[in-house]
Amino acid sequence: MAAKPHDPNAAPSIRVLKENSQAFLVQRIDWAIDKVKMCKAQEKRALIYLKDATTAKILNGMLRGCGFASTDISNIASSPERNRAVLDFNNERYATDVLITTFAVSKGFEFYGACYRGLIFESPGAMDDYVAAVKCLDHNGQKEPVEWFNCYIHGTMDVMHDLVLSRDAVARIMPDVEQHTKVPRDLGLICAFHAVAVALGQSSSRYPRTRVHWSNMESDEIKQEGLFYSAVAHFMEENPGSGSKFTADTMAKIAKSWKPENKLTKEHVDCELPEHEDGVVLYNYVIGGYKEGML
Repeated sequence: MAAKPHDPNAAPSIRVLKENSQAFLVQRIDWAIDKVKMCKAQEKRALIYLKDATTAKILNGMLRGCGFASTDISNIASSPERNRAVLDFNNERYATDVLITTFAVSKGFEFYGACYRGLIFESPGAMDDYVAAVKCLDHNGQKEPVEWFNCYIHGTMDVMHDLVLSRDAVARIMPDVEQHTKVPRDLGLICAFHAVAVALGQSSSRYPRTRVHWSNMESDEIKQEGLFYSAVAHFMEENPGSGSKFTADTMAKIAKSWKPENKLTKEHVDCELPEHEDGVVLYNYVIGGYKEGML
């Protein structure tokens, strides 16, 4: 089976996503309410991060309307009152269900002591903000592990925000990856995107999304490619020095001999296995088509 080509004439404008973002806000709020219900059923309080105070105010109103004890510190103008709200939230004896904050407002605050569940309502634009958020509930002597949940809605601007965040994270860790793996840059990128996918809880590597139009990023073909590249990175982690096996001449053949439900083995990597009819096909929807040397 051949790779599916990119059709620039059929590629919709990014305006489609931007225009639909408000319509999907209701779906995002429903997701948050369901997660808060789940947390409350577990007798856990939840910390929610989002990007702007206007959305925070709307979400707070909806949560209160559902009967939850919710506080939005991003719309509290008084510093003493905001500090009091955070102290109350961190007190396990204080009766509450939710604290809502924006990435900007949260700077300088600590939210640990009583909360072990966090929701990322929408992705920030920078990895620093994401890391600061997911670390804010960790502390020495904590009684249980922290769980984070990320809201990702298909067919929305989440696809772009997700890739921007991934690329920012990859750029930050690439020097360490290159120093540790000693492989060519493209293989280093494959390793870096896999590491970021694990850190962000993504279902597959975003590496193949970097070369396709946004309208194809969530396709089954690109998802399968992402799973393959994650398997490649995992194989290299388990088999140091194996990077030389993955070249422009072998990568597509290895992929076609592998299926996502299987472990990538030495036999796959050494090209000793036949191609599967339902093996993974690489280089789908590449903008401008396949380029020589592409992994």
